[in-house]
Amino acid sequence: MKAFAVILILLFTNAAWAAGTSTYEKGSFGKIDIDLSKRTSLQRGAKYFVNYCLSCHPAKHSRYKRVADDLGISESLTKDNIIFTEQKFGDLMTVAMKREDATKWFLGIDPPDLSTHVRAIGPQAVYEFLKTFYIDDTRPFGVNNLHLPNTAMPHVLVNLQGSQKAVFHDEADKNGKEHPVFDRFEMMHPGSLSEEEYEQVVVDIVNFLAYLSEPAQLVRKKIGIGVLFFLIVLGTLSYFLKKNYWQDVH
Repeated sequence: MKAFAVILILLFTNAAWAAGTSTYEKGSFGKIDIDLSKRTSLQRGAKYFVNYCLSCHPAKHSRYKRVADDLGISESLTKDNIIFTEQKFGDLMTVAMKREDATKWFLGIDPPDLSTHVRAIGPQAVYEFLKTFYIDDTRPFGVNNLHLPNTAMPHVLVNLQGSQKAVFHDEADKNGKEHPVFDRFEMMHPGSLSEEEYEQVVVDIVNFLAYLSEPAQLVRKKIGIGVLFFLIVLGTLSYFLKKNYWQDVH
């Protein structure tokens, strides 16, 4: 019970501190529209995922072969462009980095498994996280994040997006205590992509991660439509059958 109480105190303290240091309106950077019917977006997202995420974040509940089959990528293309290690086509999407090393290098945080984590926190959270990195020289990696303050993750997409500075203004709460509130971002060092191009990269990554967290939804939705159609036909036949059985009952 003591340990549980300590954990609760730490959680609420961290939440309060985060809210006081990087308050911003959720959804102010746009809403992610997940569309798993866009196969080209999923393919691009897979490319970005293996190039920028998979070196640290495992997806140990997914296999290269399953991803390739679902996304319409041939085995040869998968081996040439997605598998960069000695892993086989049918292997799980794991990383070579040891978990204890990851915890040591990333400020005591073990990078989460992205084959389950995105489903837990929601695609919108990942979308805002990837868009709200900003320069912070007080942090070990030189960046902070508006959505997840004091994140232990470096900005791996900085070469694409560029380095931006967060501008805050002081605002008093109902008790008269001032705290910083996010105002805007200012681009300091532009990346290789325009704002619109980087937006598409983020959408593709989140789209792929949404698929990765539940690959069965590609098939489930198609089956669901067929099941509903079957129930409509069955219900119609049952209705007329019922009328036929009860036609002589007054």
